[in-house]
Amino acid sequence: MVTPVIDYALTRGEIAAGQIVLFGYSLGGYLVARAAAFEHRVAALILDDGIHDFHAAFAGSLPPFIGSWIASGRDDVAVPVLTMLTAVSTQLWWGLRNGMWVFGAGSFADLIRRARDYTLDGIAHQITAPTLIMDPENDRFLKGQPQLVQQALTGAPTTLVTLTSAEGAGEHTHAGALGRAHQVMFDWLATTLPA
Repeated sequence: MVTPVIDYALTRGEIAAGQIVLFGYSLGGYLVARAAAFEHRVAALILDDGIHDFHAAFAGSLPPFIGSWIASGRDDVAVPVLTMLTAVSTQLWWGLRNGMWVFGAGSFADLIRRARDYTLDGIAHQITAPTLIMDPENDRFLKGQPQLVQQALTGAPTTLVTLTSAEGAGEHTHAGALGRAHQVMFDWLATTLPA
């Protein structure tokens, strides 16, 4: 919830009330979108990258039978298989281990269950602020999520920008080309925020 932060910011003389922007990086792209669904004093949103359903990022990268085991509480078989898969996939190892730390999850299965709550389903239409949705061409974690965000934000003007590998900005959160990503963001802000 960002309401207390905005309440405080508005007491500061150096803050322009009509120009408060929320910027979300990686999972923050989901978190600030969710916050903006309930806080309408936000002048603009930047989602780097746009995430509609964080659980889908995990579920889409795992064999369906693992998801079934987790949903039915069969951690006794799901966790050993996930552990085995992390031995052959650095990406999966990092994603699950980092996710456990971020979510305070007790196991890989617990993490995947907790991630189900991280969706814009049912609230995306409440977002009204102009929204820049960043999309890296080769995102291995959240492929297709920015497009889902754009479709779901029916109450807000949206701009979807796909940055490419040719620009050096095709990876998750545009790692390796933040200068290019920042150029897009600041150019968009310059044309979106009131003068």
